[in-house]
Amino acid sequence: MQKENSLLRRLFWGYADLFWVFFFGSVLGFVIEGLWHIVLTGAWVDHSATVVGPFCTVYGVGAVAIFVVAKFLPRRAVVLQFLVFAVTGGAVEYFTSLFQERTFGSVSWDYSSHTLNIGGRVSGQMAILWGFLGMVFVGLIYPTLARLLHHMHTRRWHIFCVACSIFMAFNLAISASAIFRWKERAATLPPSNRWEAYLDKTYPDAHMEYVYSDMHFR
Repeated sequence: MQKENSLLRRLFWGYADLFWVFFFGSVLGFVIEGLWHIVLTGAWVDHSATVVGPFCTVYGVGAVAIFVVAKFLPRRAVVLQFLVFAVTGGAVEYFTSLFQERTFGSVSWDYSSHTLNIGGRVSGQMAILWGFLGMVFVGLIYPTLARLLHHMHTRRWHIFCVACSIFMAFNLAISASAIFRWKERAATLPPSNRWEAYLDKTYPDAHMEYVYSDMHFR
């Protein structure tokens, strides 16, 4: 029984580490996208993937992937690290885009004009950017982050992790429902139940267009 409890504890610690990397990576990605848009256009634009909160989840997933990969590359050659992070980030973007299109019938980015793009979902220059971000993560963030996550293995943080996990689960579920209903409104389909009527009232087209400024349906 003691061994089982120890195993469950380690499994939860592992989940908590990945969740916080995803959570804060999503927030950081939201900030990065907004600042980058200011540099390009002079105006802030939201790039959230959820209807509640500043969460750009593709960055959260990318942060988790890079965090996991970084554990196996601490002493590898710099060129190899860069290539692995570039491929990892590119794969995250590709499969995230594919999932979004297959699930919601929409896309949020199109790199068709970029060099060496694959279906507009990922490109050479974006892979290079992921490689650069991965190197910055390993060199400047990973050591401190690993120590911080270790110190967060306390009862208080674990309770907070469970609460935030439940919040994110509901947030993602409601966001998915709002996007599906947005798509139905675009096809001039009226609400068929109270839930859809609630979504129409709470998340109208103007709100969805603001939150998902780069999303369009195919």
